[in-house]
Amino acid sequence: MKGLVFLGTFVLFVLGNGYVFYHLYPIVSTIPIILVPLYWTVVCLLLTAIFVFFLLGRQLPVPLASVFYKIGTGWLMLSIYAFLSVLVIDLVCRVNRVLSIVPDFTPLTQALVSLIAITIFALLGFIGYRRKRRIKLDLNLGVKTKYRVVFISDLHLGYAIGRNELKHWVKLINKEKPDLVLIGGDLIDYNLQPIVYYQMGELLQAIESKYGVYACLGNHDYMAGARASVKFMNDNGIQVLEDSLVKIDDLSLVLVGRDDKTNRHRKSLSSIVGKKVMGYTYLLLDHQPYVLEQAEQAKIDLQLSGHTHRGQVWPISWITDRLFETAHGYLQKGKTHYYVSSGLGIWGGRYRIGTQSEYVVIDIT
Repeated sequence: MKGLVFLGTFVLFVLGNGYVFYHLYPIVSTIPIILVPLYWTVVCLLLTAIFVFFLLGRQLPVPLASVFYKIGTGWLMLSIYAFLSVLVIDLVCRVNRVLSIVPDFTPLTQALVSLIAITIFALLGFIGYRRKRRIKLDLNLGVKTKYRVVFISDLHLGYAIGRNELKHWVKLINKEKPDLVLIGGDLIDYNLQPIVYYQMGELLQAIESKYGVYACLGNHDYMAGARASVKFMNDNGIQVLEDSLVKIDDLSLVLVGRDDKTNRHRKSLSSIVGKKVMGYTYLLLDHQPYVLEQAEQAKIDLQLSGHTHRGQVWPISWITDRLFETAHGYLQKGKTHYYVSSGLGIWGGRYRIGTQSEYVVIDIT
């Protein structure tokens, strides 16, 4: 099944890009002939970078692998808007030829307008990603002591997201003066090599939290190797909860962390929670927000999840909205509260269109 999905995606990618670059080709006639090989080099790089990375990325030097990763995944997402831009402009031109509303566009004009539209989408998507939204929640869970939780998810540290961004994110977290920092999975993107290379562990150790930093595993943490991911996080001040729980008596809190759904043998939530401790609030970290009623049945007070990115870009957001009961935002079922984050980081290309990168500040009262 996965092979068929990959094959279908590959065919659509090739056909869509063929359509785009066919309509952009008239631009080649306007550039000096000495630059024509450069044009084709750029086209080849855009089309092959993602395949080079996934075939050879682990063998390449980290800086070079990062270049292929950023270009490949960036164009993979931007090609959606490139195709839509060229398609709409092509349809407008065809209608105009029939109705003669305005003087007919030449192929060159059509190509230039398409290129401008693609560039605008790229800029808007990049600005949308760089803008981090602060989501504030005030939840009355009947606790004895008021405390503040900063919840982040899907940082995807690695080839695309490095030291500078992580350093900025740590400042945002510390500015909130949290009592507790929770990470909802996918701290690591693809493998640990670039994280170690760029020495990001020392930045994670700089997170300031009165009662510590806790995380659950996500599917990408598994891609990087679950055991290596857990060791890296534990070595850098992040306690990973794998189908386990921890009591924080000062807050009358039980923090529960489920292993990721990738592990088909993970424990049931009810077996992890066991007999509830009276007078304690139960918070659950579960990366993938499937089967939300399980938390309600286990009488969890608050579940925090990530994973969806809410599709990261429109129209993929339409798909995630239909795949999940809640692909992003707050929900309450019975006495259980839920928040599904669209993520602080991103997978691959630095674009957010119709979605947002966020960190969640929760005051529990």
